[in-house]
Amino acid sequence: MSTDKISELIRIANVLVLSKTGIPLTNVQKSILEQVLGGKKLKDIQVSGYTDGTVQRASSPKLWELLSNATGHKVRINTVKLILEKLLKEPKYNISNGSEIVTLELPLVPPPISPKQLRHNLPAPSCTAFVGREEEIARLLELVSPRHSAHLVSVDGIGGVGKTTLVLEAAYRCLHASYNNETCLGVPTFDTIIFTSAKQSYLMPFGLLPSLAPRRTLHDIFRQIVRILDELDITGVSFEEQLDLIKDVLSCQRTLLIVDNLETVENQQDVLAFLYELPPTVKAVITTREQILFVPVRLTSMPESDGLCLIKHEAKEKGVSLSNKDSQTLYKVTGGIPVAISYAIGQLANGYPIKEVLGGVSQSTGDVARFCFETSVKPLTGQSAHKLLMALALFPMPALQDALVQVAVPEVNLNTTNADLARLRGLSLVRQENNRYSMLPLTREYALAELKAHPDFERQARERWIGWYSSFSQRYAGQDAKGWQGQFNGLEEEWQNLQAAIEWCMVESRYAEMLNFWQNLEAYTHIMGRRESRLQYWDDRLTWTTWLIQAAEQRGNWSVTAKVMVDRAWTLTSMGKQKQLEEADKLFSKAWELRHYQKSLFMLSLARNIAVLRIQQQRFDEAQVWLTQAVELLEQTQLDQQQRSRQLVQIQYYQGEILFKNGKYEEAKIIFQETLKLAQAMDWIRAIFCTQNWLADIAIKQERLDEAEGLLTEGLRVAEANEDKSRIGFCQRSLCSLAKAKGNLFDAHYWASKALENFEKLGMLLEVEETQNLLQTLDTEMSDSRIL
Repeated sequence: MSTDKISELIRIANVLVLSKTGIPLTNVQKSILEQVLGGKKLKDIQVSGYTDGTVQRASSPKLWELLSNATGHKVRINTVKLILEKLLKEPKYNISNGSEIVTLELPLVPPPISPKQLRHNLPAPSCTAFVGREEEIARLLELVSPRHSAHLVSVDGIGGVGKTTLVLEAAYRCLHASYNNETCLGVPTFDTIIFTSAKQSYLMPFGLLPSLAPRRTLHDIFRQIVRILDELDITGVSFEEQLDLIKDVLSCQRTLLIVDNLETVENQQDVLAFLYELPPTVKAVITTREQILFVPVRLTSMPESDGLCLIKHEAKEKGVSLSNKDSQTLYKVTGGIPVAISYAIGQLANGYPIKEVLGGVSQSTGDVARFCFETSVKPLTGQSAHKLLMALALFPMPALQDALVQVAVPEVNLNTTNADLARLRGLSLVRQENNRYSMLPLTREYALAELKAHPDFERQARERWIGWYSSFSQRYAGQDAKGWQGQFNGLEEEWQNLQAAIEWCMVESRYAEMLNFWQNLEAYTHIMGRRESRLQYWDDRLTWTTWLIQAAEQRGNWSVTAKVMVDRAWTLTSMGKQKQLEEADKLFSKAWELRHYQKSLFMLSLARNIAVLRIQQQRFDEAQVWLTQAVELLEQTQLDQQQRSRQLVQIQYYQGEILFKNGKYEEAKIIFQETLKLAQAMDWIRAIFCTQNWLADIAIKQERLDEAEGLLTEGLRVAEANEDKSRIGFCQRSLCSLAKAKGNLFDAHYWASKALENFEKLGMLLEVEETQNLLQTLDTEMSDSRIL
């Protein structure tokens, strides 16, 4: 469509709206209409000074509603062009005006509207574009609109989170709407907008800049109001008369009154009382670091998407080039706190290297930390609330209230700690979700510095911290790593906090505590390697066992050394790569040399584990020798019937695997059937279905496909019910073999792909490689079959 045609359609829309409402289209509305008529989709429309989200979710819907009322047609983005073109063909327009129908000639130019004379003292915006916070700005505008009954609104959050920026953005939108009578946009309008701030300093890239004239008293606020309302004179009158005069004048006009940085105002209760008693024509908005019991807009750190947008915008404004990786790192270090982001990019613009800038942002004694936290934390020093804050820094993830209290102030009664935690929440220093407490990354860095500055308390708190997690982990000790019945409720939520305690034990050479943690969590880490990720949980196992082996050897604790070596070697064997198998071989050899420091059951298990390693190395004859030795050791070991059966199941299971891999399917079938009976007799569920998987593989080799399908279908169902991704993957790979044996390459490819997906999630690198090779073979066979 030509530019002239678009201009004509916009003129028609403008006149229709003007005749209906007495108010013309705004420049923003005209810009949206121009872009739509020019063929742009809603997601591509951009208006200077407005974020894409505001245009899409607020401005555009209001425009379509306005045009629908003005034209009498249902106007939407996909109908506006059609409706306006239809109206353009008519020489005159019937415009409904209440019950009367009038005929309107289109004037060439709409009559000028004289702007309102508004009074305000808003400071210059602190940013060139408002990024993110769409929900918060929408809520704030709703709260200060006449539609909402609240007349006192608080915007709270830690220092630097963007409270003042949010309020100023809302105020400027109200100012713009007031100048242009844009009530139809849903933005509130005011006759007067008054801004007063008690802020003591501003954080700039070159450091903290002091405020020259903070308004810190109620009298300061009075004087600011009087200065804007120049017809009001309160000179020489009593406080009570000043109060009455101000209320009287404000009752005659719609006023937006902003009190910034309430936490540094003197006699806060008097200020709050004044704001609370203002007439209903006044909307009062306060910003504060403390949560107070008025209608709140609560600010926390920016979500990652908004934080990265702000980083990109600030970098562009200041001429800084940042890679995506650097942007991600900057967001992580700043924790999504806008003032820290702006400060960091300002430092980069001043020529500082990014490594130095990132270190300065997180430095506890740096400008960012002082600006964001010093005012809030200093008054707490020496109190139990301060101890709770410092102790919470020990927890990298949200801490259970019981854990936090026991670490920080076990001697303080519950009522006091609840009040202290409420105070920390009120200062926006901690966050609560259900029964857990957390803090922002920057807050944690500051709290860690506070902890370091109080060494006596730190020493006591860390001892209690290790003690609490040692007791916590004890409940998960002694479980069966080879079964499905493990009970680990609550452990996953505490895992990262536990890791922090364990890492501290290693750094501080706390051998006894470290050994206790490993013993308590050994089964859990093994099982989670089958359920979630070997790369995550088994990497932890390998880190811990490396430390424990060295520590045990240094102390001459050969019994522990041998046991930990076997655990590490078994983990490496299960991971299956060549270098891992080589290390496992060395560890098993050392453990065998130390076997006499352990009981006979340890030797039996060690012989069996070495056999498994030999199977992984394709050294089947040697594996059988070790299994034979395991059988001899079993005969020499005093065990009850349940323990004996359990050991025999494992020995026969691997004997069957050797026979299968040597192509002796009938012999393998016989021994696996014996193994299955033993496992069923002792109700060892996982062993039952692992064994049935081998029997299914044998049935496929012997072309008993229906039998194999029944075994694998049941095995997959039970593995899925127990969330064992490792077993699920092996079942799926066997189902691939079954489908291929049936000649169904498409189904075979499907099952192999599903198996690969599970192996990749678990980090089972050997199985991933094997399954990828299988898929390549299937791809070739499918391609060949299509050619034929």
